Amino acid sequence: MGTVPTIAASVTGATSVTRVASAAELKPRGRGRTEARAAALAAALLPAIACSPAGTIEPFAAAPAPASAPAPATASAAGSAPGYVLKEIRGGVYWLSDGAYNTIFVVSSRGVIAVDPLPTLGRRYLEAVARVTRQPITHIVYSHEHTDHIGAAALFPHSAAIVAQRETAALLARRQDPRRPVPTIAFDDRYVLEVGEQTLVLEYKGPNHSPGNLFIYAPRQKVLMLVDVVYPGYMPYPGLGVASDVPGYIAAHRQALAYDFTDFVGGHVDRIGTRADVERSMEFVADLRQVAEELLAQRPFPAFLAQHGESAGHGRSSEPGESAVRGEVAVQGEHGRRGGAGFSPWFAHDDYETDRVSACYDRLLPKWSALLAGAERSLRSHCRSMIVALAIQLPPIRSAADPAPRSDR
Repeated sequence: MGTVPTIAASVTGATSVTRVASAAELKPRGRGRTEARAAALAAALLPAIACSPAGTIEPFAAAPAPASAPAPATASAAGSAPGYVLKEIRGGVYWLSDGAYNTIFVVSSRGVIAVDPLPTLGRRYLEAVARVTRQPITHIVYSHEHTDHIGAAALFPHSAAIVAQRETAALLARRQDPRRPVPTIAFDDRYVLEVGEQTLVLEYKGPNHSPGNLFIYAPRQKVLMLVDVVYPGYMPYPGLGVASDVPGYIAAHRQALAYDFTDFVGGHVDRIGTRADVERSMEFVADLRQVAEELLAQRPFPAFLAQHGESAGHGRSSEPGESAVRGEVAVQGEHGRRGGAGFSPWFAHDDYETDRVSACYDRLLPKWSALLAGAERSLRSHCRSMIVALAIQLPPIRSAADPAPRSDR
């Protein structure tokens, strides 16, 4: 348990592709009692799948809606659970959304490729597919391993192959979550999925939002999907979308713009994005990084700690380590009610981060509250994530020895 059982296979257009053990060998995809338990558990844990109200099918409009626009209207009856919006972008690529989450599926003459079985839609995802085609779902693509994007997979046809990047497959093998069956096809860097006349190019460029998070590209239709990095018209979800790798998160914007796409699907919010949305998100992240770095340089932690000591009236010390003791006493005096006996300069570091986060928020809010919805809600979290990343993950933007920006490499 905890490893991905594999059978080697050669697949055209892919590098280091592995076909994982058959459905019979991987019990979560089997047809016996294990499957029934998995489906029952998925139904119990995903309340959104209990109802299937009608959704709307809308023609695709290329012009992006303003960030302040309300979620698209649905055909749900008043008082019922919310429905969904279904739009054909072009050439058999459909965008499906409940207003907060979104994904795509691709219809061909020989089957359907379903990307990210969203638990907020559950069986309604299957209903949406059935409204536009009688073709079966032959493939499921996981963008990454997170339950909020793939947690309805156990409800989808068990005959469908599940495709994911190898790190996602390994994570899911360890999770042992019946809502998220282990992929049956795993690859390292690139996989070209062809079903009938349709093609999806799946590429992995390293961790960003999470390990295994894919760039999903429909070249003929010029549609790019990258989940939990760009939120068209909106600030990211708090903590830069809970980015596990902030350097990778920053780089993902430039990597996305290297594709020839006109329509962007980000996995969240109430509209389809454009290249301009990716460019704006990249501008925000660059702005955030620059401001955070400037503020840290402007007031480093040792200076902040020393200032606490001076403000408490302690004299200067020439003894090594005495400034730290001074700082501890000063912080105890200022925050004793919170810390009590034994309060440490470690808590002063919390105060330092809070101070720098507030300065970052004040610098960025006037500009970005006018450009991306939700700045007042989540900007502080982005400032904190970037400040922490500068402390533990990121190189400086410039250095004396290397004046070229590292992020441009």
